Amino acid sequence: MARDPNDTTAGDVQALRDAGLTDPEILAVTVFVALRLAFSTVNDALGVQPDSQMRATVPGPVLNAVGFGRPIAPA
Repeated sequence: MARDPNDTTAGDVQALRDAGLTDPEILAVTVFVALRLAFSTVNDALGVQPDSQMRATVPGPVLNAVGFGRPIAPA
């Protein structure tokens, strides 16, 4: 969904059901991803850096895995 929302198929949704998610949970995840993408797009358009507090609050493996598009703001 994040890479190409128009490419999502009924099979993708069924895979989520098969993994144990309910339809309301699938909707909640879908809305969360859509809002996060919108929020990230606004931040990118404005050149906003991720907050410096992320270094202390986000687990290291997550920080290493996620590309923010720009460096985290200095403390």
